[in-house]
Amino acid sequence: MSKEDKPKKQKSLKKIITITVLIAVVVFFLFPRRYSYLDGGSVAYGSFDLGFTYKVEQRHRLPSVVDADGYGYYENGTVISVFGIEIYSNAHTDYNDLAFAPHSTDVTVL
Repeated sequence: MSKEDKPKKQKSLKKIITITVLIAVVVFFLFPRRYSYLDGGSVAYGSFDLGFTYKVEQRHRLPSVVDADGYGYYENGTVISVFGIEIYSNAHTDYNDLAFAPHSTDVTVL
């Protein structure tokens, strides 16, 4: 064996280890996780950091705007965002889905 063969083997081993680590990191960040919100039934599926890479959110939120009696309408729909940029949204207020929202300081009363 010549001396020239040894550095090539070390470089190829480092290259294989580097590629393996990069693939493991990419898979780790893209593997979906499920997050449930306590806002009426919303669910989000996203990467490890909850949405920096991607996030799919199925919304069923309690109303943020209620009338004087405390009734409002749920927000329903799906929102998809990639790298924090919303690319798809069909979230809308469902006027057939009436909800009772408790009065609090962060709820706007009409």
